[in-house]
Amino acid sequence: MIRKFNYKTKEMLLEHADEVGVRLPFSDDISVLANRVKISDTDIETKNSMTIHPMEGFDSEPDGSPSELTMRRIRRFAEGGAGLIWCEACVVVPEARTSIGQLWIHEENLDSFKRMAETAHELSDGAPVILQLTHSGRVSRPDNNPHPIIAYHNPLMNEKFDIPADYPVATDEYFDSLPEKFGNAARMAKEAGFDGADIKCCHKYLFSELLSAYTREGRYGGSFENRTRLFVDSIKAASVWKDRRFVIASRFGPYDCMPYPWGFGADRDDYLKIDWDEPDRLYDIMYENGVRLVDMTLGTPYYNPHVNRPYDNGGYEPPEDRLVGVSRLIEAAGHMKKHNPDITLIGTGYSYLRKFAPNVGAGAILEGKCDAVGFGRMSFAYPDFAKDILGENGFDDRKTCLTCSKCTALMRKISCTGCPIRDREPYLEIYRKVFEEK
Repeated sequence: MIRKFNYKTKEMLLEHADEVGVRLPFSDDISVLANRVKISDTDIETKNSMTIHPMEGFDSEPDGSPSELTMRRIRRFAEGGAGLIWCEACVVVPEARTSIGQLWIHEENLDSFKRMAETAHELSDGAPVILQLTHSGRVSRPDNNPHPIIAYHNPLMNEKFDIPADYPVATDEYFDSLPEKFGNAARMAKEAGFDGADIKCCHKYLFSELLSAYTREGRYGGSFENRTRLFVDSIKAASVWKDRRFVIASRFGPYDCMPYPWGFGADRDDYLKIDWDEPDRLYDIMYENGVRLVDMTLGTPYYNPHVNRPYDNGGYEPPEDRLVGVSRLIEAAGHMKKHNPDITLIGTGYSYLRKFAPNVGAGAILEGKCDAVGFGRMSFAYPDFAKDILGENGFDDRKTCLTCSKCTALMRKISCTGCPIRDREPYLEIYRKVFEEK
C-alpha cells in the first residue's frame, strides 16, 4: 500500500517498511550524530554528523551576488547547529544561470562571497562551508526565459522542457572552454574563504546530462571516456587549488532512474534497477583526480522528483511507496561507501522521515552506509534541527518539514524559494503573490 507519512511510533514505521519490502537502519541511540567527521586527506572536520544540502533560494542580486535574503538563509543555516553547510548552486558562466536570481561568482563580486563565507563561519562557530559550482545546461534561463544549453537530444527531457527536435546542441568547442571556468571559480571560492568547491554532477544539469550522452557524436559523447570527459576535466582544473584546508567535492548522482539510453546508471533491461558498473568506475576516477567529499543524490527533480526527494504532496502521486524511495537513497549511499570508503560521503533522503530522521540517520552511520547525514527541505523549514536533535529537548515535530513541495512549487515559478509553512516571514507572502494574485 502506498501511503503518506502517518507513523506515530517507531513500530509503525518499521512495520510498514517491512510490508513494502525494505529495511530502514534504525538506532535508538543517536549519540553518533554528535561525532565530528574528518574529511578524507584534509585537516577539515565537521562540527557533527549532520549537514545541510545545497538548498537554492533563487534570490541573488542581478550581478549574481548574494542578496540580503540569501544572507538571511545563510545566517539561519549557520545558527542552526549543522556540522557542515553546503552552499547552494553558483554558476561559473552567466549564460548558465537558471534565473536572474541564481548565484554567479566572478571577480567583480568576490567580496560579497567573502562576506557569505565569513558570516557562515562566524555564526556556526567554524563549521566547514562548501560552495557548489555548476552549469545549469538545459535548465538555463539567464533572463528568466528559457535558453537551454543541451548536450544531446533526450526525448524524455525535451518533452519536459518543450525543446524541439531541431534545437541546436552545444558544440565541443563550447565544452572545451568550461574546465578553465570551473578551475577559476574554484580558485575564487578558495580566495573567498570557503572550505571547498563542489563540481556539481547530478539532477540532469549539464555534467550529469553528459553522462548519458550515448547518442552524441564527437569528444563528449558515445564512449564512457567521452561522456565523463567534461566532468573529469573540470575536477582536474579545480583540483589545482586543493590542499589540506580546501577540499574538492561533488554533489553526485550515480543514477538517473531513466530508461537507456536517456539515463545514466540504469540497468538496460530494467531501468528501475541500478547498474553500478559505470557509476563505480566514475566514482573511482573522481577520487583519483582529487574528489574527497561527496554529497550523493539520485534521479532528477525535472523528470522523477519522487526519486531524489520522496514527498507526501507534489506534482503527481508517486508510483511507489515513499519508504521504498527513502530506502533506495540510503542503500545507494551504502553501496557507494562500501565501494570507495576513502571518499567522505554524505547520505540523503532523511527529511521525509521527520521525527524518525535522527534514528534512521544514526542507524545508517552506524551500519557504515555514510559518514554523515544531509538534510535539504528540512533546513528550509527547520534550520535549527541539528541544534535541537543534539540538545536536551530533541527534535521538535511541530517544526518539521511536511514534504508538501511548496518550496519546489515556488522554484518552478522562477520565484525566490523557501518554506511558506514554517518560515512564514517572508515566504508566505511571496507564495501568496505567486499563486493567489491574479
